[in-house]
Amino acid sequence: MENNSELNTMNRDLGCASDAAACTANSLTGQWMLMAGTPLLVNPEASSRTAIMDLMPQSPPLQQSTTITVTNALLWTATSLAIIILYYLRRLRCQSKEPYSYYLFPPSTRLPPCVVPPHPIFGHMPNVFSPPDSANYTSIFLDHADSSGISTFRFLNIPSVSVLKAEHARAVFRNSIERGGSKIIARHFKRCLGEDSLVMMEGGEGDREKWRQHRSLVKVAFTTHAVENMANKVWEVANGFTSSILRECAKNKNQDTPSQGSYCAEAADLFKWVTLDIFGKVAFNYRFGCTETLTTTPLATSLNYTVEDSNARCQAWNLLKPAYQFYCIPTQRNKDYQMHSDNVHGLLRDICRKRMEKITNEKKNGPSVHCKDDDLLSSLLKSKSKSMEIKPDDSHEDSVKMLLTLFFAGYDTSSVLLSMVMWSIAKNPKIQQECAKEAHAASNSSKSCTENNEPSLHEDASQWESRLAYCRAVIFEALRMHPPVYTNSRTLSKAVELDGYIIPAKTRVYLPLMQIQTDERNFTRAAEFLPERWVRKEASTGRWVARDHKTEPRSVENDSTYIPPANPHNIFTFSGGARNCVGHRLAVQESTIVLACLVDKLTVDVPEGLVVQKRKKFALAPPVEMPLIFRRRDWQR
Repeated sequence: MENNSELNTMNRDLGCASDAAACTANSLTGQWMLMAGTPLLVNPEASSRTAIMDLMPQSPPLQQSTTITVTNALLWTATSLAIIILYYLRRLRCQSKEPYSYYLFPPSTRLPPCVVPPHPIFGHMPNVFSPPDSANYTSIFLDHADSSGISTFRFLNIPSVSVLKAEHARAVFRNSIERGGSKIIARHFKRCLGEDSLVMMEGGEGDREKWRQHRSLVKVAFTTHAVENMANKVWEVANGFTSSILRECAKNKNQDTPSQGSYCAEAADLFKWVTLDIFGKVAFNYRFGCTETLTTTPLATSLNYTVEDSNARCQAWNLLKPAYQFYCIPTQRNKDYQMHSDNVHGLLRDICRKRMEKITNEKKNGPSVHCKDDDLLSSLLKSKSKSMEIKPDDSHEDSVKMLLTLFFAGYDTSSVLLSMVMWSIAKNPKIQQECAKEAHAASNSSKSCTENNEPSLHEDASQWESRLAYCRAVIFEALRMHPPVYTNSRTLSKAVELDGYIIPAKTRVYLPLMQIQTDERNFTRAAEFLPERWVRKEASTGRWVARDHKTEPRSVENDSTYIPPANPHNIFTFSGGARNCVGHRLAVQESTIVLACLVDKLTVDVPEGLVVQKRKKFALAPPVEMPLIFRRRDWQR
């Protein structure tokens, strides 16, 4: 007992010393990066070549240059020393022969100790940034959580908490707005999306009011009615995408090979193309053309590059590489980034300017009968014109940033979701067949009009939610088991009590979404892919309808096959509370319609024996590899 007491005392002393060293290192690192990595202003109207030349730093006077060089060298030296000290202090703590157990919070909180040895410098950050199905990740979020699903760990030098129960996650979302996070990482996305981007504002006291104003502006474009009006555009793109794949299948029809009559492509590429074209159509009525050619067009390449580049610069292994962190260094990566960024901003700025001119003319002369714009951009600009005066020479940079934010929020997430949906139905042929039957009935005009007195979805896709209930359930089940964003975090605005534990205010709480949504405490038979937990088939009509978890029983006596209804509030893929995803209706609608269009005319398979492995991509978990095989569906069989 005395040895344990001495060990805990030594741990606390070392913890205080290492925390002080960490704070010094963070402070000095922040100053050094601020001096060395201040973004340069680029003329938005300049050509790509001129913009790249503008990035080159001007040569300062010799005395000033020498002063900056010496200062940077001193700061770098001090930072290195602080890191070395921190490393050896934590290494000494971790080398104890006793099992690691360290209390990160005061005894009054009753929070459990951290039992996973941390990295001497980064704490448990490498665990947090590991793929969601890896042992490193589950060790802190799942394996060592206590009976209430709570665990503690360090993110760098910040004491943090993780929860697994759905009711705990809801409590965290209710009592937090501030997102928090690393400023070193955030600077890259702020450069891409803007300081005032909705997803980049932390929601703290400094920018909370501005965040609320921006969110109110964006929410106008995502009301239930507005999203229903987008359904026909989504259906148009998804149907064209399916036709392009059918055309490729027909090209291979006469080949005497195992791939005869099929089309094979990587899931990530396919669904980035369709997601990009849907975004262009519903956001500003623009055709990128990816689904028509099943290739990436030049402009689509630029838009994709800006997102992929920001993700790459935020990877843990690139945070200490100056060429990735400082845009002023004339590397090929920085030049390419500026060129693609100029292409994207130039296009969106021109579209915003022309659309605003049209809105202004409509105010003066009345709406045009031949041209009706009902996309996201028009909603944003009209909402903006009501709240503020727009000058003729306005660059519309704020509208450009909003569009980029919407694209960034839905591009990778939708493509990852659709990839996992295809994997799930390919591994479950009966589920795929049920989706195909429902989609075929909903899109078959003669059957829909005569039997159900409803137009087909080809004629009016706005009724997709009731006509594609089973397909929608498949999307929800994929969101539950394979959330595209697998980890979320919030900084508590006030202390929260969970099962007797008191989590202090300003504590960062992590929510491992995949582990929460596959926990038996939150979903019955959580490890099984069961769309029936979301829908049931009506005996009178034979159609699938949504289930109600509030009115339907949790169990049925003497029926072991009964699947209890799922609680939709136990899914946190679209976050929760005040900062939930404003575009979640559009995301579900888009994925459901794409699924229905594909399975109506095509069968989906994956190579035999393929095992899906997920990789880490910032907060996303896309599959490393997932080739999909499409063939024309034969309804005569």
